[in-house]
Amino acid sequence: MPTDMFSLPRRARRAVIVGFPLLLAVSFTSACTLTGGRVHSAADYRAYGVRTKQAGMDTVARLRPVAQLAGTGPGATLEDAAQEEYSSSCVDDFGFDKGDVTRGGPGYSWTLRYATRADYLTALAHLRAGWKAEGLTVTDVAPWDRPGHPGLPGIQTTDHGIELSLQQAWYTDDPMVHASGECMRYHQER
Repeated sequence: MPTDMFSLPRRARRAVIVGFPLLLAVSFTSACTLTGGRVHSAADYRAYGVRTKQAGMDTVARLRPVAQLAGTGPGATLEDAAQEEYSSSCVDDFGFDKGDVTRGGPGYSWTLRYATRADYLTALAHLRAGWKAEGLTVTDVAPWDRPGHPGLPGIQTTDHGIELSLQQAWYTDDPMVHASGECMRYHQER
């Protein structure tokens, strides 16, 4: 009985060489089609965006000590301070979405300012305790240390399909709250 590919007859080798990539391509295409999910209405997508933004605002509002919202003036609201984010991973790379169907994943962030590192760590501990008290699974986000500048640890959770986190910003090292919804297929409004 042959045990390696080179001892197989020529026809069998060709079938394996041609068949395996073809099987892999068909499986991948089928998986992409299945993972696309159902197509929602534009109103469903807008409502999901509102829920995502509200979850982020609720997270910022429960931070103790209270953080200053970066880039805002006196009297600014959480709504004013929300930065809309776009996900490059929620796209139709293979052309499955036809007509007025598109994809999007709502996302928002709030840049925060704390007087001291200790204030941030206190707020982080308070938020962790609150999320755990609600029965949410909280995972740690590792700090991004730079030479001579220790990074800030963070936490994240998922609540009703919305990923929430308090962590260090990628480029500024400022603390940020992120609220990111899942990728959703929906009909565009005309």
